[in-house]
This record gives sequence, structure tokens and C-alpha cells, in this order.
Amino acid sequence: MIRHHYTLDHIARELTSILATGKLIEAWTQEKYKVSMVFAIGDELRTFLFDTSPNGGVCSEQPQLRRARSNTLDVFRSAWGESVALVTKHPDDRVLTIWLTTHHIQCEYFSSGNGNILCTVDGVVVEALRDAGTRCDKRYEIVAPERTPLWSNPALTVQQSLARSPLLLGPWYAEEVCLRASIAPTKLVGETIHEERESAERLAQELHDACVSSDAYVILGRGDVRLLSLVRLTNWEVISTHQSILEASRVVLRERYRMDALRTTRQQAIRSTTAELDRETRTLAAITSDLVRDARSSRYRAWADVLLTYPHQHERDRTSIDLPDLSGTLVTIPLNPAHSIIENATRLYSKARAAEAAASHREQRVPELQRTIDNLRARLAQIEGAASTQVLEALLPQRMNQNDEQPRDEAGGRFRFFAIDEQHTLYVGKSAANNDELTMKFAKQNDWWFHARGSAGSHAVLRGVEGDRIPKPVLEQAAAITAYYSQARNASWVSVVYTQKKHVRKPKGANVGAVVLEREQTVMVKPGIPT
Repeated sequence: MIRHHYTLDHIARELTSILATGKLIEAWTQEKYKVSMVFAIGDELRTFLFDTSPNGGVCSEQPQLRRARSNTLDVFRSAWGESVALVTKHPDDRVLTIWLTTHHIQCEYFSSGNGNILCTVDGVVVEALRDAGTRCDKRYEIVAPERTPLWSNPALTVQQSLARSPLLLGPWYAEEVCLRASIAPTKLVGETIHEERESAERLAQELHDACVSSDAYVILGRGDVRLLSLVRLTNWEVISTHQSILEASRVVLRERYRMDALRTTRQQAIRSTTAELDRETRTLAAITSDLVRDARSSRYRAWADVLLTYPHQHERDRTSIDLPDLSGTLVTIPLNPAHSIIENATRLYSKARAAEAAASHREQRVPELQRTIDNLRARLAQIEGAASTQVLEALLPQRMNQNDEQPRDEAGGRFRFFAIDEQHTLYVGKSAANNDELTMKFAKQNDWWFHARGSAGSHAVLRGVEGDRIPKPVLEQAAAITAYYSQARNASWVSVVYTQKKHVRKPKGANVGAVVLEREQTVMVKPGIPT
């Protein structure tokens, strides 16, 4: 609940306590949703990151953050040098306002990709991080979302009614009120009685008051979900407790990145283990079916016995022969015309012995296959319940040997992650802004950079290459993945450019995701990702 109204109230108060009487020294951006601001407070400079991105929604101090020499753009220059009076949260919406001498910086923590950061003077937008064409030179207005009066819609669940009410509880705090009131969150408002509503209203107000007055901030966990809360919640595990809301918001975002990486690793492990389980199960079913229906060895032997009763043993050039079996029934026996009758009989005896040996081997494999299937099912259950990527990695077959080393996702889930082999790892951007972060911040100078030529798409960075040449199988797979995450993914063949990161630069003022290559090589590949 980083964007929650109550949380933003606390963030505004803490920022006021830190920034009041300070001055805005500079502000810059590297991504369309984020602005870094440096404030002079007394004799020190302190840097704060305001992140309104769909997966972020956080304000936190960044003591180690230093502005890059390239790939950054100045923003809100007209406000530089102005003193901070206070920071407030809008009473009706999720907007933090930094009050400067003549300017106001409005941080809109809206969800679904609608977040933005703007600078206003006398109520008019003079600069906008996003959608400048539609936002600038217009009055800055916040239209408060319509709130549903509590209990007004009998078709809503109790949790929904509480979440959407003027108390601004949101879904998680609304669920907590239901649990404290012993009301099923999914119960319809129209099915509640007066006493239940009265109890829920009282508890909702108590929870609201507790959130407003809280002076400790807890990171909660439930399954893969990580939550920043102002109070402890029922059925949630306390991960950590913090005295600073800014620190807590930074930690919970880091936790969410970690859990995203865990989910990705778990999904990959489940897919690979399920595929292996399906393969072994099909093999067992086929072997069991063969054991039930396999009568080939006895049929071959019976045909050979009948052929030995034929008087013309050296006769050739026949594709089949009709002879009575031991019971007198006429049977048709296929023959190889290049062989004599007795040679065909010898050949059938050999096939009978081979079929018997194969059946015996298959029968011996059944217990081993069943053990493998049982182990895979047990591993699948462990994977689904694993609480960390370290536990997941230990469950993977290649980790059974302690000398094996699995590539780790050094990016913490910020980018798509592909382990090409034990040594080489490919990271792929998810958006234009994410491409910038991958290329200009995450990639090291000697990493290799990939992009589909002539097509919009993801940047990709290959890590783990030794020397100045990429092994051909690694090069082709990395390029194929890069091509797949481009607009040319449906083409039969795609030209992919690649070069070392040190030959990639971003001109000042370039669009998000745009770079220039000082040298490059190309490779033609079929788009595809590992299965």
C-alpha cells in the first residue's frame, strides 16, 4: 500500500520534517515516471527519488544516488534555488505537493500507469514529466474520485463497500475490518444485519485513527505478497518494522522486486519440472501398455515353428506363405523374398528373442520410472512452497552437484532473465524506460548489447562472455531471444545488431530508449525463446 492515502499522509509529514527550510538545488530524470531531486538542508545535500511508475509508487531517500554524466535530463529548472515550505498530501486524492517559494511540484501517485510529476505556478502547469502537450499551460485541477457511501450498494461485498467508502480504506484495510468484525469479506451488503454494519463502522473508524496516529511502519508478508502497512494486520507475517516511512517504502519496493524474481524463478521451475513429469508419465504409460499387449515374441516364435514344417526349406522369392499352424488353422506368414524359408524361420526366432529381451528390459524400467515420477511430484510440491530463490535453486536438478553454479538474476527481477547456460545470462528490457535502465545503468562496459535491427523492441544485455568473442551457440540464442522481444517476432529471419556496451551511448536529449552505436556486428536468426 505504498500509494495508499494514509501512507502518503505519513510520507508528506516526514518529508516536511526533513525538507522544511531546505532548498531545491537540482532535479533530473532518466525515466518518464521518476524524478530525482537534490535538496540543500543545512550544510548537507540530500537526494530523494520520487517514483510514480506503475510498479513503483514510492518516495524514498537515496543516499548513494549520484547523477550520471550522461543519459539524464534537467527538469523543473525554474524552481531550482527555491526554499521548501512544507509537503502536503491532497485531502481527496493521492497527490503529494512540495510547496516552494513560488512553485509547487505535484507528484501524482495514480495507479495503472497514470502517475505523473508536474511543476505549477499560480495554479498553472508550467512543466510536466509526462503528457506535457496536454498538461502544460492549463490550470492544475484535481477532480476528486467519487466515493460510494458506505452500505449504499447492496450488490457490493462488505469488503468492497468499506474499501470504496469516504474513509478511503482500500482493499487490505477493508479486509482487516471484516476480520475484526467477524464478517466474511465476500458477504454482500444486502445480506448484512444492522449490528454487523454498526460493528464494522466502529472498527473502521478505529483502524483509520490507528493508521493516522501510527509512528511505526511494518512490512507484512502473505505468500508472495509484500505490503507496507501502518498497523499490523490479521493473517499477515511481520517481515520488518521501521521508524521511517521513507525507509519502509524503499524496503517494501525492494522486497516486491525480490518476490517478483521469486515468482519468475518458480514459474520456470514449475514449467520445466512439469514437462519432465509429463514426459516420464507418458513413458511409463507406454511401457505399461506394451507389457499388456505385447504378444510379438510368441507370434514370431509360432510362425518360425510353422515354417520349419514346410518341406521346401530352401525355397525363395516369396513375400508370404499360407500354412496350417499346430492347431490346423491356416495362417499367413510374411516372408523376406531375398531369404529362403529356413532363413526366414531363423530370422523370426531372432526377432522373438529380441522382443523378449526388449519386454524384459521395459519391465525392469517400470520401478525406476515410478520412483522418478514420485520424486518429480515431490519436487513439484517443494517448488510450489519454496520461500526463496535460494531454496528453488537447490531443488533444481543441476544443483544436485555442489560444484555446479546456477546463474543468478543480478537485476532482482527488474528485467526479463534467461540463463543461456551455466556461464552466460541474458537480460531483456520490458519497456522503453526499462531499456534505458538496462543499457545505461545496469549493463557493464564489457557486457554485450543486442537489438533487432530496424524494428522497435527490447534492448538485451548478455553477461558472462569471456574474451572478445561470443561463443556461436550463445550468440545465436541471445539474438533469437532479442528478436522475439521485438516487433519483428513473427518474421522468418531477423537481423540483430550486437556490440559491447562500451560502444553504446545515449545523446543528450534523446528520446527514452534511444541510443547510438559507435560500432556494431549483425547476425541473422529465427526469433524464439527457450522452451
